[in-house]
Amino acid sequence: MKKNERAEVIAAYNKYLKAFIGNDIEGINACVQFPVAYIGDGKVSMLDEFPVKPAELKAVKGWVTTDSFEMDVVAVAENKAHLLMRNCRRLREDSSLIEEASAFYAYTKTPNGWKIYALSDIVIPA
Repeated sequence: MKKNERAEVIAAYNKYLKAFIGNDIEGINACVQFPVAYIGDGKVSMLDEFPVKPAELKAVKGWVTTDSFEMDVVAVAENKAHLLMRNCRRLREDSSLIEEASAFYAYTKTPNGWKIYALSDIVIPA
């Protein structure tokens, strides 16, 4: 794996993460190649919109931010990359724990940079 390709994928993920935490749907969409495959509980869905809505997390769960990310780009090929995000913590304004999450992201290289085209997450309530 070339160092600069790995750095590009991490930069693409950080761009997505900033948009997600900022509830910037346009920013999130700019990080995704649609349709996006979402691998859920026993099924795969092809979606024309991102499956997780930050505003819903904020309204329903009181989510404010996320910390404790462990990220690893586990493989990069010419036009495809895999990134694992392990053990992040979603927190309320008072820093109390709502849930922990881990996710897998598959990226594809496009003329506009690396974009998410498949993802799967596991969320464990506190």
